[in-house]
Amino acid sequence: TLNFVKVLLLTLQFGRAIQQMRSQDRSLRGPAAHMAVALHRSRAWEALGGEEPAVNAASLVCDYASQFRASDQMQYFRLLDPPDRAQALQRLLLQGGVGANDEMLGSIDSNGRHRPGLLEQALQVDGAGDRAEFVDLCAKAGRKALEQGQYREALRLLHLGRCHCDVLQVLCRCLRLPTWNDPSASSSSDAIALGQDIQHFYGIYERNLDRYALSAQAWAVARKLYAARTFHSLCERGQPEAALDVFDREQLLPLSAGGAPADEGSGGADAADPGAALIVEYPRLVANYVRILQYAAAKSGG
Repeated sequence: TLNFVKVLLLTLQFGRAIQQMRSQDRSLRGPAAHMAVALHRSRAWEALGGEEPAVNAASLVCDYASQFRASDQMQYFRLLDPPDRAQALQRLLLQGGVGANDEMLGSIDSNGRHRPGLLEQALQVDGAGDRAEFVDLCAKAGRKALEQGQYREALRLLHLGRCHCDVLQVLCRCLRLPTWNDPSASSSSDAIALGQDIQHFYGIYERNLDRYALSAQAWAVARKLYAARTFHSLCERGQPEAALDVFDREQLLPLSAGGAPADEGSGGADAADPGAALIVEYPRLVANYVRILQYAAAKSGG
């Protein structure tokens, strides 16, 4: 029964009452969360003069909402104060692929233009947020995604957060991943999806160098890395002529001498020398190039 809860409420022990409801029955977690929000908004905790332990309303709402799908969780987050809502939404974007979901974030076309998704629409309902809040949220969540190695999320979120130089950094990091050197790993569904995202965002940024005010040297690094991956991919698919065309057009070898590979965490230290970005690729580039020459020799000899 709820008799004990009633006694606590009647004696203004709201915090203990909410804790009792949560521990007594899982079905009471929803009412407990709503009660905590109401008490928080009415400043009841302050009125009690600190005698009653306050309950973290935001934590209760997030915990209760976590059982629902992402779109429903956002409706619950509207109950929170702006700072708490922003943190809750950021955590949501980094869970379960939400930050890579077009329905949630909105689609991004081949020119980088964005069609609002459920998140942006929810922020705008009843004046709950605006475009600036959406951009700031995406920028912060995108940087967190990059730190955690969630590259698909990072690409989308940083782009929507207008952190275009950071997107270029993510592209370079993705193109350096050892995943592409392992046939079994590169054929996984996650790797295929990431590869499609790399191609999509590379095309967007190639068409918008001036619009996004990208450094020519930083772009040169990304282009070299992308060309190297394209070259390897064509070799693996048995398309030596196309691979050789990429090899010659992008001048993958020889590259500038004297460059040293840069630390990935430096965020663009190797931009001073695009060739340095490919030093670690040299052995594989040479190996595949030799295979192409062997193929050409065999073909001409036949």
